[in-house]
Amino acid sequence: MTIQCFKRKRKTGIAYIYQVSVRKDHYTARESLSFPDKTSGKTWAKKVEAEMLRQAEQEEPEDLSTKAKTGDITLQNYLEMYRQKMASLPKDQQISYRDTLAIKFWERSWLAKKRSKEISDKHLIKLLDERLATVTPATNQLYVSVLRRAIDWQKRLGVYFKRFITEEVMKELWKLKLIGKSKEDDTRPTEEQVYLLYQAFLDGYNKHSSLIPYHHLMLFSIYSSFREGEICRIRHSDFDMENGLIIIRDRKDPKKKYSNHQKVPICSVCQEIIARQPRFEGDDRIFPYKALTVSVKFSERTKALGFPELRFHSFRHDGISRFFEQDMSIPEVALRSGHKTWDNLRRYTHLIHRNPPDLWGRCKAIEAKYWAENEVRNTRVQKKLQQLV
Repeated sequence: MTIQCFKRKRKTGIAYIYQVSVRKDHYTARESLSFPDKTSGKTWAKKVEAEMLRQAEQEEPEDLSTKAKTGDITLQNYLEMYRQKMASLPKDQQISYRDTLAIKFWERSWLAKKRSKEISDKHLIKLLDERLATVTPATNQLYVSVLRRAIDWQKRLGVYFKRFITEEVMKELWKLKLIGKSKEDDTRPTEEQVYLLYQAFLDGYNKHSSLIPYHHLMLFSIYSSFREGEICRIRHSDFDMENGLIIIRDRKDPKKKYSNHQKVPICSVCQEIIARQPRFEGDDRIFPYKALTVSVKFSERTKALGFPELRFHSFRHDGISRFFEQDMSIPEVALRSGHKTWDNLRRYTHLIHRNPPDLWGRCKAIEAKYWAENEVRNTRVQKKLQQLV
């Protein structure tokens, strides 16, 4: 329980907004009101808090574990227990960071206040329909699947919660177009777009506060075809420069989530880009950045620069297509891209160039000219340029 006061300046003078909130496992309430002075605000807040606490005591349930066995718990109670259980498991049994974010979304939603005895598919349909204002059916599909798997864990948690997301409900959600498959993105950047983005990212990197070299990440994605999560995991200690090989740890595999380490060949361009990266003390990763941050911020930057259709994945897509344009075999491409079947690779075979352009050669020239004509303001770049001289 908390009482908070916020001071606000208004045309009529100073206003004090008092907010009272009480939150327990079985009870949540919050009220707020504006006052011209603190005295009247405090009086109101204490009165409201006392009333909330009285109501909370009246609704006090029996021991939560006893209620849980009969299903008389909220979805929020259940998901909190689920997350706690996941956190106690070995890493190879835990859910992914993406799935954890989905679970936290459900915990924050109004659906989380519903108890097992009252929750139904009608509530789910209403919430998913509301979400379509901000997300796609594919995102809904992902979040519903995560919630469904969480509820299926009830035996291991030792509690009961109604399995309200049945096969029939899933079919109904598909019919209503509340969930769906993600659209395949076949966008490939043009040669000119790559050069314009490289110049813009390079300029953005040359700032005192800049940390992430998006210009290098973009070219590394093209020439390696690695996923952003894989790029942000590769390590200096796993890089075999002599043989042009690098180990990708925990590579994506539908049958094996962890310990799926794969040794992959990387070209001379990728090796050059690695050599240009500054080392971070205490971190062995070559690109020690959060993959989600890279992906989100990259899209924000391409949109601001006038290319909203380009995502970070677009450059991985381009890299895989370039491999086919270089007459690589399917096994050779799959080894580099991490795909398991030909069906997954098929959409990358819309070829544009008979001879893929030398993007790195042109970008190196752009970078050399930039550093020659501009003051180096990024201290990390200054140290690295001195090492390369």
